[in-house]
Amino acid sequence: MKTDLTLAICMYNAEKYIEETLLCIMAQTKQDFYLMIINDCSTDSSADVVNRFFVDHPRQYEMVNLPENRGLAFGRRYVEEHADTKYLLFVDADDCPLPLFVEKLYDKISSDSQLMAVGCYLEYMNLDGKKTKGGIFIGETSKNGFYQKALKEKLIFMASTSIYNREVALSVGGHNIDGFPDGKPRYQDLCEDLDLWTRMSDLYVDGKAIIVVPEVLYKYRKGDGISTGAYGMLLRMRHIKTNLKRRRSGEKELSFIDFQNSLSEKEIASLKKEATAVNSFRNAYYYLKKGNFLLFIKNIFISIYNNPKYMMDKIKHNLLRIK
Repeated sequence: MKTDLTLAICMYNAEKYIEETLLCIMAQTKQDFYLMIINDCSTDSSADVVNRFFVDHPRQYEMVNLPENRGLAFGRRYVEEHADTKYLLFVDADDCPLPLFVEKLYDKISSDSQLMAVGCYLEYMNLDGKKTKGGIFIGETSKNGFYQKALKEKLIFMASTSIYNREVALSVGGHNIDGFPDGKPRYQDLCEDLDLWTRMSDLYVDGKAIIVVPEVLYKYRKGDGISTGAYGMLLRMRHIKTNLKRRRSGEKELSFIDFQNSLSEKEIASLKKEATAVNSFRNAYYYLKKGNFLLFIKNIFISIYNNPKYMMDKIKHNLLRIK
């Protein structure tokens, strides 16, 4: 099959949702892509579900069964190193891309040689597949907007389900899986897309750009529960920002282990307070939806106490969204 696009799914214990995701893949208006599925040593029947699906819905696909569970970043790096197409596009194993998802992203990136990556907007759905409030509406919609952000050394936020140039990504290291501590949490799996887009943004000096198509082309399945993981995310974001500044000033990047060891007790305490504010704000929203106003108010106060600026930034962001 001759194509310049690989669509890949990194799958781990996705037996409940993978068939629905594959139906969405089969419904894409653009079908000339190489389909690769990375089975990250699933312990459920995910692989059997996939194989049975393609008996009933014949098309090309390659299943790669990893011998041990290595995590999301490893799976994506595997695809980057083993695919032979110009472009890569990842879909999560429990999500639902809309029919024009592949076509619109491919048409956009292939029409402009300066584009390194192209994303889109995402809307949330709950675990039952029903539309819920919110989504991911981030990313610059023009090359000039991206150039300004890259010049100011800003982190490049965009959904991981974006099409990108494989060789360009590998030229800046691809998905980073080296220099992280063993065991869990797997910090390399946190903000792995943010890390890649931000490293690719260094190439703005060559006129390269990352943009989004300002349309909802993808449904993202979002769980509903108590938030506890903000500290790891904030730590990883600080690592990415530190390395961005080091690269731009000609310094060597720090591995995550070296970065973590470089933090002072004061810096760690500050990050933990910020994480408490983030978790509490998210939990306040959760309790509001559940109708538990006492815990809603309690978590709002905890969030404000730990980081009042975070609360104000969230309010300002949502007001701008409404406008």
